[in-house]
Amino acid sequence: MNVLMLAISAGGGHIKAAETLKEYILLKEPNSNVKIIDTLKYLNPILDKLVIGGYIKAIKSSPSLYGKLYNYNYASMDNTLASVSNKINEIMAYRLLPLIEEFSPDIIVSTHPFPSEMLSILKEQYKLNAPVICIITDYACHSFWLYPFIDAYIIPNKEMIWDMISKGISSNSIFDYGIPVSPAFFEKYNRTELLEELNLSKEKNTVLIMGGSLGMGKITSICLQLCSIDVPLQIIIISGNNKKLFKELTKLKAEHPQISKVLGYTDNVSTYMKCSDLLITKPGGMTITEALACSTPMALFSAIPGQEERNANFLVKNNLAVNIEDFDSYKEAFEYILISKDKLKTMKANCSNFSCPHCGSNIYNLMKKIIANATIL
Repeated sequence: MNVLMLAISAGGGHIKAAETLKEYILLKEPNSNVKIIDTLKYLNPILDKLVIGGYIKAIKSSPSLYGKLYNYNYASMDNTLASVSNKINEIMAYRLLPLIEEFSPDIIVSTHPFPSEMLSILKEQYKLNAPVICIITDYACHSFWLYPFIDAYIIPNKEMIWDMISKGISSNSIFDYGIPVSPAFFEKYNRTELLEELNLSKEKNTVLIMGGSLGMGKITSICLQLCSIDVPLQIIIISGNNKKLFKELTKLKAEHPQISKVLGYTDNVSTYMKCSDLLITKPGGMTITEALACSTPMALFSAIPGQEERNANFLVKNNLAVNIEDFDSYKEAFEYILISKDKLKTMKANCSNFSCPHCGSNIYNLMKKIIANATIL
């Protein structure tokens, strides 16, 4: 089948979700033609720099303002910020038509609100016939994700269903299959063997620290607080694409023997998650889902106000994670989590229960069904 996937490179999760679904499609149907487009970059590189650059700058320099704008526009489909977005997407949407006509997709998948809105506009104004699936990569649903004429919404948890219905989405188009993550995260493993492969001790608590693809958050401060607790530790830190942070942490590693590994961007995240007793992370949708797949308990920090705060609330509510921002100090939080083996054990079991090992297959099967129905019509 021909599958066109439209994503946006804001952070890394939206593109990664598309790449992962492509992996599942090709496993099931190797002859498929799957094309992933970084939508804004494809349509207008200058606009992409302005929008994505502005987004990253906002969440770095003025996260509270960003959060207020997000929360202000959370409840309603009809709001000022959405109207601005709508005008931009309406202007840009028609530029997708040559791509769609040339590629002739059997189905289109969107992993970001911007292309979802563009596709909704194309279906209404330009009579686009290809069915459209939207994969929501957050654990709470902002109105920015929701548009008419979308054939199916893939969501990560059942709690979102009634919220979406209250915003006008038909229950028949909502599927709580989860966010697709690579099959590598679901592969069975022997933790002792993984630790040996990584030259790590099986006698110490293994803690993994991540700040997303951008290496954001108070990672250095967290690391220092973690090193100060009286628990045998080996710490792995993934700094993503943040080269400045990587250099800073490499210097810190020489001063603190608890820091075992400092890594930049890596494709081996599944291995590091599987061998860890605890993941300390920002609550990005993709990272959360990968941790659930590995049954790795989480401690959360530096949530981006808005979507990541809502992700964090979902995790804490369901005893899948602890928010270390809720404690008087990070040190107190880490002592509470790591000294209490029962807490880690309970969170680990809950993570396993919330994982979605059949997500990729379920989405593939749904796509085939939607294509078949579209063909009949």
